Amino acid sequence: MIIKKVELSEFRNYDRQLIDTEPGINVFYGDNAQGKTNILEAVYLCACARSHRTARDADLIRHSADRYTVRICFVNQNGSEDEIEIEYLEAVPGDPQRTRSQRIVRQNGLKLDRIGDLMGLFHAVIFAPEDLMLVKEGPSTRRRYLDLLISQVRPSYFLNLQQYSRYLLQRNKLLKQIASLDEKARLQLEVWNQALAEQAAGLIEQRMIYTRRIAELAAEAQEKISSGREKLYIKYRTVSGIKPDFTKKQIADHYLDKLNANMPDDLDKRTTGQGPHRDDLELSLDGDGLKPFASQGQQRSAVLALKLAELAILRQDTGEAPVLLLDDVMSELDESRRVRLLENINDAQVFVTCTDAQQVVTEIRQEKHLDAVAAQNDQLFTFFHVAQGHVQKMEK
Repeated sequence: MIIKKVELSEFRNYDRQLIDTEPGINVFYGDNAQGKTNILEAVYLCACARSHRTARDADLIRHSADRYTVRICFVNQNGSEDEIEIEYLEAVPGDPQRTRSQRIVRQNGLKLDRIGDLMGLFHAVIFAPEDLMLVKEGPSTRRRYLDLLISQVRPSYFLNLQQYSRYLLQRNKLLKQIASLDEKARLQLEVWNQALAEQAAGLIEQRMIYTRRIAELAAEAQEKISSGREKLYIKYRTVSGIKPDFTKKQIADHYLDKLNANMPDDLDKRTTGQGPHRDDLELSLDGDGLKPFASQGQQRSAVLALKLAELAILRQDTGEAPVLLLDDVMSELDESRRVRLLENINDAQVFVTCTDAQQVVTEIRQEKHLDAVAAQNDQLFTFFHVAQGHVQKMEK
């Protein structure tokens, strides 16, 4: 996939900005806090309908504005051109047309009925300092990593996830309303238990499949990064008693039994205690937990291995290279980790942010696998200077 244009309107610190990008490596350079990361954030938003930095759309609106618009135009591997636009409108008091906030997604000018319809249209992988939160934060961060990856290659999974979330919300609402577990309450909960189990089975099945793939690919990457000194293990933790070889029906039946058995405890706590919403990816290095025992450098290596696994799966499942978004990662990684990352940019369009453009270019050119390309093609790099929410494309 090759992005040709990025348009921003009232997004973060941008008023209105049109950026004509090129195949190869697009370098966005400038001082800190000028808006470089915001460009990558906007592109990533078009891949999975969410920012890698915040879950609140309101945070993305420029100060004093009440909406934002992000649009990208890109070329697919088959040569066809597509356009994705995401517009977010805040609620405006006194405006009958804006009684509530809303997000509108369009493909080629046509409004999509559901956010889920965006999944699979455009693919991108972002490498950013925030990735370290995969190790440092709780299970929800790792679930989000897994869910966004699967949703990009299996859009039906995203719809499955949304439906599960709706049923979970309804079940938890009912648990808060029930005074005691009488026959009527039990029958009501059993209806939601059945619906929840059916949706949960699809999620758990796909998570088990993709965790196995991630574990294998990330272990290979970690072995290369550490020159064979370290072994990364990734294990999917879900509802107790579910085994890796369970069929979808077996998963649904087992989880339904758990929900029915746990009704008294769930009622006591007023929430659903087990299910995909509690799942986690357990990360360990040579058998020890990453968060409590690994050094900062080892944690960075493990996170890089996870992101390289994500990149590999997107390539395998879509048949084309996603756009790579490198947010100031060159300064965050040591030489061995930079080598492993840069090995993956040969066939992809790259957006990279930095404060020193020449240093980044030198590091990329020094990698052996790019020397020949760089020598033959002086169009490999395109430079953009970013200052105070304004982007200027530099002459080559």
